[in-house]
Amino acid sequence: MPQRLRVDLADVAAWDNVEAALWAAARGKRSRPDVAAVLAHGANSLAPIVAALAQGRMPVGQFRRFAIRDPKPRIIHAAPFADRVAHHALMRRIEARLEQALVPSSYACRPGRGVHAALLHARACASRWPWYLKLDVEHYFPNVPHDALFELLARRVKGTVLRLIAHLLDCHHARPGYGLPIGALTSQHFANQYLGEADRHALVQRACLAHLRYMDDIVLWCASRADARLLHGSMRAFCGDVLRLPLKPACIGRSADGLSLCGMRVYPGTIRLGLRRRRSWRRQYAYWQDLWRQGQVSEAQLQRAQQSLVAITLPAASRGWRSAQLARYAAFETEDAP
Repeated sequence: MPQRLRVDLADVAAWDNVEAALWAAARGKRSRPDVAAVLAHGANSLAPIVAALAQGRMPVGQFRRFAIRDPKPRIIHAAPFADRVAHHALMRRIEARLEQALVPSSYACRPGRGVHAALLHARACASRWPWYLKLDVEHYFPNVPHDALFELLARRVKGTVLRLIAHLLDCHHARPGYGLPIGALTSQHFANQYLGEADRHALVQRACLAHLRYMDDIVLWCASRADARLLHGSMRAFCGDVLRLPLKPACIGRSADGLSLCGMRVYPGTIRLGLRRRRSWRRQYAYWQDLWRQGQVSEAQLQRAQQSLVAITLPAASRGWRSAQLARYAAFETEDAP
């Protein structure tokens, strides 16, 4: 295991680091009023952020709560833009060290990986191993214990930056001493790091032939149903006793029957769109078409939205399905035309 990386508050609060963090946080959001206001004031907007980081605290330290329903109901906590800049400034100094601690088969929030790579890895594993065990943490982000997470991060980095990390964790509590705010950049990385302990536990189990994790979705492949049950008992005990995380009921199945992962169905040799993903795709496509017809978005914005929707489906064998949906919507447009 690499040594702890020393990071001090002066490193995080360095002007060039915060300035780079500003542009990273503003990427794709410059038209938003709060972002545009900060960018318009330049150095005057950076000074309070630099001062707060130098003192080991967030500039604001509060979150705006709102609910979403797609792909499933959850509460999102949006940080003020100044805090988002501070999050980027912190991660610019410690992300590389956190990355070193993750196993290769962990795919969330990592450069060069992501959903597409995770699905391709799952397809390869399904082609090779006959059984799988799928685990999911119950309400993962609200259940992350602050003390255990801080202890883990203190094994990765040292220095006065730990004061800033402690303050950041204390800015949000789902219940006393627990919880990470869904939606914050730092939450994604910290949550990913915490379950890295479960990755290492799984990989030393003799029954585990292959492993994949995408945030709190864990899939282990094995040779038989009996091995899957053994792995389930070991993982449930480790997550409950060591990580203090509750697991949802496990799913044990044959690879040939398909595995649900990241909105897709993964089979040996192929990936298909899941039912929920197809329904979401149709809703989003119709939503953007309606906005364009009402004049609320430009053709360029509509095109970018459609390109994003196409990209979501690319890991799956979905060209025929996409063509059918586009033809179906084009027919509706023709019927509605005067």
